[in-house]
Amino acid sequence: MKIFESLEASEEFESPVLTIGNYDGIHVGHQKIIQRVIKKARELSGTSMLMTFYPHPASVLKPDAYTRLITPLHLKRKIAEAYGIEAMFVVPFDGEFKSMTPEQFVKEVLVDRLGVKGIIVGYDFKFGKGGAGNVELLEKLSKEYDFYFEVIEAITMDGEKIGSNMIRKLIMNGDVERAAKLLGRVHMIEGIVVRGENRGKPMGFPTINLETIFELVPKNGVYMTEVEVDDIRMPSVTNIGFNPTFGGKKFLVETHILDFKGDLYDREVIIHFHKRVRDEMKFSGIDELKARIAADVAAARLYFQDREIGNK
Repeated sequence: MKIFESLEASEEFESPVLTIGNYDGIHVGHQKIIQRVIKKARELSGTSMLMTFYPHPASVLKPDAYTRLITPLHLKRKIAEAYGIEAMFVVPFDGEFKSMTPEQFVKEVLVDRLGVKGIIVGYDFKFGKGGAGNVELLEKLSKEYDFYFEVIEAITMDGEKIGSNMIRKLIMNGDVERAAKLLGRVHMIEGIVVRGENRGKPMGFPTINLETIFELVPKNGVYMTEVEVDDIRMPSVTNIGFNPTFGGKKFLVETHILDFKGDLYDREVIIHFHKRVRDEMKFSGIDELKARIAADVAAARLYFQDREIGNK
């Protein structure tokens, strides 16, 4: 996939078919739009494209209401490529761009600069200064400038519209199982393994401590997870919180990898969140804590033994 960090692309594209949006999470609704873009691009012997924005427009327009990203930009790029997008534009959401009227955006950017042959967006797509543009206006302009236009209606699951805000709230509340269904994959965070207090090893449950820049870490508690290192996934149990048994003050993401022996310090790892086990708890002492960790690990073994690691 080719990536352009501005609209000043130095090459021309064959019959571009484009979708536009924040695409935070690239959930199953987003995936349907991407599938349509790719299919239409093939019909036109063209190029499938995704245009997104950085920083997230909400962080600029409504900073007080801005919430954490599901997928940081580098992960969004990786997922878009995995789904088959051929070119991605990451447009700086700056003063000049946000001041463009909807008509300017379509003519100057989509038609004159990119030469689009098709636009496919979600039903709630808004664009241009103040979000004044909508799908009705875009359909009108598609006829004026003679490009294909299609709107994908809301995708629902169990009677609810799938959206990034809903998924974000689920993860923040710890419901990573429900979030996984809406994302089409389990939620993940990446980070670097750093040195901790080394309390787990003497208890027989050594842990890795993750330092991450990801904004959307699930709610404090214990989770059944997988740790991915060099494309290999290993069953694990992850505790998120402050380690109250020891009077901890520092926020920690600690993971015990089942049956793993090795040193991962300073390595980049990915944690995939499958299921929430329980709240973080304060125990009376080491023995009670150790017994509960053993029970969590046993539950994780049972959970993963009949599952194909990395696919669910």
